[in-house]
Amino acid sequence: MLNFQPFILKSTYLAGYHRGNNIFEMASLLGISRVLNRTATFFVGNKDYLKMLNRVNETLPGLVDQFLIINGTVPPCARNTTFGTRCCVYEDPRVLANIDDQYLHITGIFLQSWKYFSNMKDELTGYLKKSGAKFGFLPKSDKNTHVNCVHVRKGDFQAVGFATADLKFVRSAIRFIEKKEKPKNLKQVAVLFGDNLEFLKSVINDYIFSNQTPHKKTNSTHFISQNMPADDLIYSKNHCDSVLISSPHSTFGWWIGYFSKGNKVYYMDIRETNDRVYRHGQLLPYDYFLPHWTPLKYASDNATVIESRK
Repeated sequence: MLNFQPFILKSTYLAGYHRGNNIFEMASLLGISRVLNRTATFFVGNKDYLKMLNRVNETLPGLVDQFLIINGTVPPCARNTTFGTRCCVYEDPRVLANIDDQYLHITGIFLQSWKYFSNMKDELTGYLKKSGAKFGFLPKSDKNTHVNCVHVRKGDFQAVGFATADLKFVRSAIRFIEKKEKPKNLKQVAVLFGDNLEFLKSVINDYIFSNQTPHKKTNSTHFISQNMPADDLIYSKNHCDSVLISSPHSTFGWWIGYFSKGNKVYYMDIRETNDRVYRHGQLLPYDYFLPHWTPLKYASDNATVIESRK
């Protein structure tokens, strides 16, 4: 029996990356710590790590509460242990079970697989911020309204070789989901989230911004969120009956789907793309996308979106 408290930690957190990556790392490390019966530990070594911690805390404060937070750098006695070297490929944490060092310092920097926290869905959802979220004029999911949430990620994705859907695919995928879900006697509305406002505006002609007071006589069924990222995730939990992830490698889109109210998630099939990470074997779809999510692709006409094989 060990005569000290065993810890598990990482010093290579993606502190300079976006919120979706940060949540993945902390959720996965927590799941791994449970398997190994170790304490998940976060060393705040500099301002970047503090910013990362604050980003996660403003979204999932309950997740941060599960970590031992230490102001300082990783102790020199913590030896590096190679684990999780491919971003989106699951490795069984039990291969680390025989290491009896007090500090288990793993080197993986992404840990992007749902399998690390496969039995923690309700727990992680419960860690979302409980109050203070602002949704503006976005529609509410209720007995009369079905909300389809659409996430678009552009940014630097094309420049770095990540797959991202074009306008034609997004429009066709929205039509596919509306027909597939076809909620009986419910009004269908779509809410768009993303980092490229001009692209979002081009998806549909008639839209309402979340921070724009709707005209009393408007018949628009399309909305564009201008809210804070943390609030978008909480909105998904409360109101997204279905979700389209149009850029399959977007971690923020992934979490919108994961936390969604309806848990009906569609995504562009990354196997049908030239995504650099997938083509280089750094992402296995069965490790990254949840098994009940639905992949979409173009039909042979290269215009109509259809369901892809799993």
